[in-house]
Amino acid sequence: MLIVESQSLDVYRNLAIEQYLMDTVHDQGPVLFLWRSECAVVMGKNQNPWRECRLDLMEQEGVPLARRISGGGTVYHDTGNLNYCVIVGREEYREERAYEMVFHALETFGVRAERTGKSNLSVDGLKFSGNAFAFRQGRALHHGTLLLNTDMERLGRYLGTMLEGIQTHAIASVPASVANLGLDLPSVADALKKSFGIFYGNGGIPRFLDDEFPQSGIRGLVDLQQSDVWRYGATPRFSLQINGLPMEVVRGMVVAGDAAGMPFKDIAFSLVC
Repeated sequence: MLIVESQSLDVYRNLAIEQYLMDTVHDQGPVLFLWRSECAVVMGKNQNPWRECRLDLMEQEGVPLARRISGGGTVYHDTGNLNYCVIVGREEYREERAYEMVFHALETFGVRAERTGKSNLSVDGLKFSGNAFAFRQGRALHHGTLLLNTDMERLGRYLGTMLEGIQTHAIASVPASVANLGLDLPSVADALKKSFGIFYGNGGIPRFLDDEFPQSGIRGLVDLQQSDVWRYGATPRFSLQINGLPMEVVRGMVVAGDAAGMPFKDIAFSLVC
């Protein structure tokens, strides 16, 4: 049993650590990873950023866009949001156990939460946690957000559609009314660590690590997270019309129309900025 708590507020580094733990750390038993980031927007693996967030506003205000390795919808991150990630063997994984771990931790603060929709956690009908999943190499990753003291005004500003009329099979986010739990973040982190030991520890003593991993293992994943190839190029194929001109976009590049061969990102920003 391994618990890792990141000291970094870099969204790209933390998503890279998640992937490193998923792909590399196979001999430590269940893994719990806790992290936060500065203001950022993180979309699911199979989403279209032009349809999910206001990239023009994010660009103007220096808010990074990231894409994670799991599915699910687009979420806003800042230092008032605590992210938790549980990694176990595929055969051991039970979705409900991860939720029960969170519920148990929150009950220590008198918070009675429930699962709503496909993968949200809510209190009194208001969502405070969205969850997503990844499965590969015999491993299962279950991670989620915990809105504790997040800036709701900025959350509402950045999540939305930048360009209308996009035709795509990309996964769309499902809007929900959200709320902060208003809890002390270090206390929630401690409660989660204790709850992780109860639900995944089998009576063992957890091993704690900081976020110092081999540079050779993390650097390439950080570079990938920051790259346009991943953030924009992994967008599923889509089409739209701009000023009456049809465009087909594959892996972030326009493949049909007068702009064929150009990065769609450059075209989109030139239109709105």
